[in-house]
Formats: sequence, structure tokens, C-alpha cells
Amino acid sequence: MRKTKYLLNKLKRIQKVRERWQLRVRDLMTSEVLSVGPEETVVAAAEKMLENRIHALVVTENNKAIGIITTYDLVLVMSLSDFNKLTKVKEVMVTDLVTIGPDEPLKNALRRIIEYNIRRIVVEEDGEVVGILSLIDIILGFAMVPEEMFSVNI
Repeated sequence: MRKTKYLLNKLKRIQKVRERWQLRVRDLMTSEVLSVGPEETVVAAAEKMLENRIHALVVTENNKAIGIITTYDLVLVMSLSDFNKLTKVKEVMVTDLVTIGPDEPLKNALRRIIEYNIRRIVVEEDGEVVGILSLIDIILGFAMVPEEMFSVNI
């Protein structure tokens, strides 16, 4: 019973913080987005992800985002298909790209992430990729909220 009261009080404090501290996508996104071309091989994409310690690459053609390829996609294609070292990114990339603007409230990004059951969302402004927002970016963003934001008296 005591734990329930503690959690309810914590939720109330967080709600008050959220009302005062309105995060935008721009505040937490990663602006250095790595990309890959649709004609590159999935092996080249995997190597690029490994070298940069990332889990997704935006697929671009003529400087426009046309898809995304993730480590999850690579695992699926390598285990469930007729994969070979010449398989092209365009054959396995996700083309239904979910995007959001950098000035959108963070809650809108979270809604889309939940709605589409994805782990990252591409941030576009005027048709150009300006960032990528992942669940880990959001978690780290909230982990780094100044402690005084959570010391709100109820």
C-alpha cells in the first residue's frame, strides 16, 4: 500500500514537471544522421552500423530519404530469406518511413513510435532529413532532466 502511494505521488510530481518543461523533438534528436544508398549491399550497411555503433541507417537517394534499414531488418533478412552478400539495401529496407518535424512536441513523436511500433523516427524539415529520434534518445533525455525539476512540492 505504501508503495502505491509513493508511485502516485511520483506521478503527480512528474506531471507537474511535464507541464512546465515542454520538450520538442529537436531537444533530444540526434542530428548527425548516417545514411546508405539503396544500391549498396546489406553487408556494407551492416559494416557501417557496426563501425559507428548504431542500429539504423536512413536510406537516401538524390539527398532524399526513401527508407530506413535497421539491425532488426538485417537479422530478419539474414535468417529468414535467401540472403547473400550481394543482397541490396533496397530489397530489405522499410519504405513506409515514419517522419516528424523537429519542432513537434516530444509527445507527438512518442505517439507515432507507439502507433507504428517502431524504435526510431526520422526527423525532417522542408523535405530534408535533419535528425533521427530513437527510444534511447528519449530515455537518455529524461534521465538527464535536471534533478531540481523533480523536487516539485505537492
